[in-house]
Amino acid sequence: MKVRLLLTGCLLLNSLMLQANERWFEVEMIIFERTADAQLHEHFPEQVTPIRLGRNIDLVTPRVNPTILPLVLSLDGCHPAAVSTAQSSPFTEIWQAPTQLLCHQETQPLAWQRQSLFPEFLLNTQEPWPTRIAPRLNGSGVYTGGPYLADSNAFALSEVADRLRRQRHNQILLHTVWRQAPVTERRAIPSRWFAGENFSQRFDYWGQPTLTTPAMASPLAPSSSAAQTEAMVDLLEQIESRRQQLAAGVTLDQPSTAASESSVNQNQANLPTEVWQLDGLFKLHLDHYLFVNTDFNLRRLVGDKLQSINIKQSRRVISGEIHYLDHPKLGIVLQIRRFSPTTGPVTDMTEAE
Repeated sequence: MKVRLLLTGCLLLNSLMLQANERWFEVEMIIFERTADAQLHEHFPEQVTPIRLGRNIDLVTPRVNPTILPLVLSLDGCHPAAVSTAQSSPFTEIWQAPTQLLCHQETQPLAWQRQSLFPEFLLNTQEPWPTRIAPRLNGSGVYTGGPYLADSNAFALSEVADRLRRQRHNQILLHTVWRQAPVTERRAIPSRWFAGENFSQRFDYWGQPTLTTPAMASPLAPSSSAAQTEAMVDLLEQIESRRQQLAAGVTLDQPSTAASESSVNQNQANLPTEVWQLDGLFKLHLDHYLFVNTDFNLRRLVGDKLQSINIKQSRRVISGEIHYLDHPKLGIVLQIRRFSPTTGPVTDMTEAE
């Protein structure tokens, strides 16, 4: 017993020492789109470069679309008043609303549809995604032991953001501050950031208009040129969507029904479920020096199509300095500052070594 207690104490002391020796940094990032095309002569590839998420740190979703599972589980089921039938009428009386102000009422599967012996409850735990996310993103600033969003007082580049906002051909998509303790490149987990407009209702991930299945025409109804044109447009959109997937390296072979479903699931694995104006990964790692790797997709409407521009950059950075990652269509202003979770910002203008 004494040996076990001693071993537990050593492990706890080692964990506390590692936490004390961790280098924490505060990262402020401004991402803006250049909307002027008059003097831009660069041509971008038509195919979409998919960014597979894999293992990532998502600090945006809890702020813009938090889970409502704890709220739903805390609510009682809705029990409306029993329906009574008047003796003098074959019709039922008007249905009465539940007496409870807050309750959940979900359509439950019938007995013959259940997969288990015990009752199952289907709960809708996700709210609809917003159509647009505000550029400024901050959190409570409470230290959680892992990466977390800073509060509004941590924004040090607000003046830079204001100057960018006043410029005519710039649109700020994201301005945020978060804190994390970087590790080596092999152990680093990228953080995912998405912002701007949500195009999911109009376009799929490959930039094609959302496909709608045309209604089957009645054999007795006369053929309509408009219906034929719509069907042809849908077919061409399907072909273009498949071409985009092939250009991105997605296999479309269908050897069998089961294998086809497995192939589709694998091809769509780790892809974002929503189509955002800005979506991608940011990785910060520390190998004697600080390094930043970014991989973003920028979506922009070009006529009736959704163009996707992939911006991938790598940069060695110095803590405390303001860095600018340039691109003809996307700009990133970045400042990484030394930070202590217990005492706050640390004055340091030298490169981390």
